[in-house]
Amino acid sequence: MKNILILLALVGCTKKYADYDLIRKVDFNKESYERPITLTKIVPVGNDQLEACFNQWLFFSNAEKEKDSAIPFLVRSLCPGKDYLLQAEMTEQWWTTIIFTRSCVNVETKCAEARKGN
Repeated sequence: MKNILILLALVGCTKKYADYDLIRKVDFNKESYERPITLTKIVPVGNDQLEACFNQWLFFSNAEKEKDSAIPFLVRSLCPGKDYLLQAEMTEQWWTTIIFTRSCVNVETKCAEARKGN
């Protein structure tokens, strides 16, 4: 029992959530997100979801940094052929022990396209 308590004390974890009502895929930057202004109506045309995880053993890489740099590429790969994402929900998870770290991101969204008219 004592070993389990010690192990639990050496594990850290966090989870962050972010919602984006409209993303123009080519312009997306999580750190400086601004909702795009469109002159056309944006309508949903399907759903997509993508998850990616990055691992780190000791200090040989940085899983959190790898995840953060991959997010724009993940967003751009959602909904192939579409320029916009609607109601995107991004969940970032991170956990670590003394020798291993895992950092993941999951994005669930509605695919969208611009349509002229009403």
